[in-house]
Amino acid sequence: MAPSSTIVQTIADDEKRGCVMAFYSMAFQGMMPFGSLLTGNIAARFGVPGGVMFNGFVCLAGRLAFARKLPAVRKVVRPIYARMEIVSET
Repeated sequence: MAPSSTIVQTIADDEKRGCVMAFYSMAFQGMMPFGSLLTGNIAARFGVPGGVMFNGFVCLAGRLAFARKLPAVRKVVRPIYARMEIVSET
């Protein structure tokens, strides 16, 4: 969560950063109850190890999806970071 939060905060315009972060926080914290409900349902049906294993697979799938999209994110974010002089243009 830290890298995505850092990217969102640095690429958002100064006057919009508060609204962007409010939406970002709502998206993360607002989805937690649904994930907890799903995990509880899976744990009730398949046991706690099944629920933990399911969450592990979901985290692994999310990590793979993020890794696949990372080059596209870099292509968009790098020029913004270069303009802000956070990274060099090379």
